[in-house]
Amino acid sequence: MHKVREAMESSGKYPMDGIVHVDEFVLGGVEQGKVWHSYDAKKKKAVMAVQLTKEGKVRRMYAMGIEDFSACSLESIFANHISKSA
Repeated sequence: MHKVREAMESSGKYPMDGIVHVDEFVLGGVEQGKVWHSYDAKKKKAVMAVQLTKEGKVRRMYAMGIEDFSACSLESIFANHISKSA
């Protein structure tokens, strides 16, 4: 598994350009008394970027775990994987 993760790791040399969709989401079941984006919930938080072709099909995708839904946490995927021209 470690070798597979190393092979799939992004070099960062080719940032996404063109049409890119970015969305944040949570992983985990329902917690009593918590809303979807609760900061103190035990659910895992992630952000995903998907690059589309001109035909609307998926070309590439990146996902990464984040600590919270703040702009600072979300900024890392934009800085590391998405071109400013996208």
